[in-house]
Amino acid sequence: MLDSKSFNSVLDDLENHNGEFIDVLDKFIKLAVNKFRTTEELREEIEDYEDIYQILITDINFKFWLKVSNGSIIYKKGLNRYASFRVKYTKNILIKILKREMHGIDAFMKGIINVDGDLSQGLRFIKLFRMLVEYLNNGFKK
Repeated sequence: MLDSKSFNSVLDDLENHNGEFIDVLDKFIKLAVNKFRTTEELREEIEDYEDIYQILITDINFKFWLKVSNGSIIYKKGLNRYASFRVKYTKNILIKILKREMHGIDAFMKGIINVDGDLSQGLRFIKLFRMLVEYLNNGFKK
């Protein structure tokens, strides 16, 4: 089973390998989305969401989006022109956030990441992202 220590180790190993990083991140996201779909407690957390979140990792040209609606979540690679909230990271910043070396809000306040969307969408994205990061860092036990 993947634990927090091994998750960070995987991230460390992938920092210099963009293609592998994309593949592993894709697998992690799919696992987390599946966990949201199959865990009543997590579905309840996103029950009142009605948003499409576009995530762009600019320096490695990886784009994906999450549609969250009525307790369900869909993950797709690419661009979604109907996304109501967009966030742009660099790979290194995303790794720091995933490893909990930096908080996304701090990165935003310092101008390190860019967002486009309203405050309520941003707050829901933060909650969703924190649940995802917590889940990843706790070894998929939640």
